[in-house]
Amino acid sequence: MAGSLSSWLVPVLLTVGCVTLVMNILNAKKVNRSLVENIERAQADLRVAMDTSQDCTKQLEMKSAEMQAKDQQLASLTANVNTLTDEKNQIQEQVNQLQQQLDQANSEKDKLTNELEAAKAPKKEAPKEEPPK
Repeated sequence: MAGSLSSWLVPVLLTVGCVTLVMNILNAKKVNRSLVENIERAQADLRVAMDTSQDCTKQLEMKSAEMQAKDQQLASLTANVNTLTDEKNQIQEQVNQLQQQLDQANSEKDKLTNELEAAKAPKKEAPKEEPPK
């Protein structure tokens, strides 16, 4: 019986080993497929992330260029405002000087008008006094 048991035991163990190996191979293939799918998914996600990063970089460059253009425009406008402010101040000084000259001219005119009226007034009174003599 020991001989028949050992004659059956080796083929049974070999069969169990082969079944175990086949199951292990199938399981390894399944795990490999799953890993390949995960790698492909990760690569696709990486491609999407890289595309998004490139898009963001392009947008950042465009916004930076726009910002630089706006900064230059702001600097130009500030320079224009400063130039116009200086011109305005110069014109205001000229207006003030002309206003002073006008005030002086009006004052001299008024003075001369008063002197003329004063000069005319005694002449009118003087002839009135002479006829009664």
